[in-house]
Amino acid sequence: MKKYINTCLVACCLSGVVYANDVEYDAQKIADIFYQLNADPKNPKAKVNHAKGFCAMGSFEPAQSINREIDVPLLMQKKLPIQVRYSLGGAFKDDKSKTRGMAIRITSPKDSASWTMVMLNTEINFAKNPKEFGQFFEMRLPVNGRVDQEKISKMIQEVDSYRNFVAYTDKIGISKSVANTPFFSIHTFYFKQAGSEDYLPARWKLVPSEGVKYLNEMQIKNASSDFLKEDFQNRVKLNQPVEYKMYLVYANQDDITDETTALWSGNHKESLVGTFKVDALSDEDCNFDVFFPSDIPQGVNPPKDPLFDVRNEAYAITFGNRQ
Repeated sequence: MKKYINTCLVACCLSGVVYANDVEYDAQKIADIFYQLNADPKNPKAKVNHAKGFCAMGSFEPAQSINREIDVPLLMQKKLPIQVRYSLGGAFKDDKSKTRGMAIRITSPKDSASWTMVMLNTEINFAKNPKEFGQFFEMRLPVNGRVDQEKISKMIQEVDSYRNFVAYTDKIGISKSVANTPFFSIHTFYFKQAGSEDYLPARWKLVPSEGVKYLNEMQIKNASSDFLKEDFQNRVKLNQPVEYKMYLVYANQDDITDETTALWSGNHKESLVGTFKVDALSDEDCNFDVFFPSDIPQGVNPPKDPLFDVRNEAYAITFGNRQ
């Protein structure tokens, strides 16, 4: 745990410099908004974002071909253990929510190297900078006991990031299982090219081997509020692991790499990184843990967008408050 906190503190110091002129929506203010919006007075140590989730474990098998593309020593190993947390977005408590999260921590018993991946089931985010991120949640705070729905509707139409995200999520359904849910890095990371000192900008995606599948209206109506965990538990009993193929999607010359709201379109070069197999439930400790996206291995450089450092710092603040 100390390693992950130290990793984040580096990012936190950087963000203090980057956002010196944007203190209105720094990490502390964003964390405060989360607490105003989602805090549980009966459980002050509960998560205030991605609150509902369950813990699992499995393995990651890197594709040997990836080592001809990028120079990431962690990927030279044949099989690595993983810790997984599946979650819902925000403070949602019902699995019929569209938004999904998946955090994976890959660890190397060989040399203690690690890689933490924090992903969403959408290719883009709803905000491109701390101000948009903070306002997205702040506009949902009740004033005198009332949420101003007219204000929310107006801002969604006026802010491109919000409007585009709503249009994107309108096109996807409610996934029927974590085994049928894709996950995406959102941020653009930089990967050291094999045999070179150059770093290649790329995002990654996890493609479910069973395909992306959504519930129909009748299935949604009849589904329980915990159907994702129930489905996973059944898979464990039947020895049917959840499997994802991980691909790097390399940026084209004209792609925007410093905004998490930028949707890449057209054909892109892709490389298979490896296969994740999630095959067992674990204890619920990961629900109280923290997954820092800044925990990246040798050969991978962090994103350059204005949300990445603030995201890590906000995680550190809320994690600290839960101790």
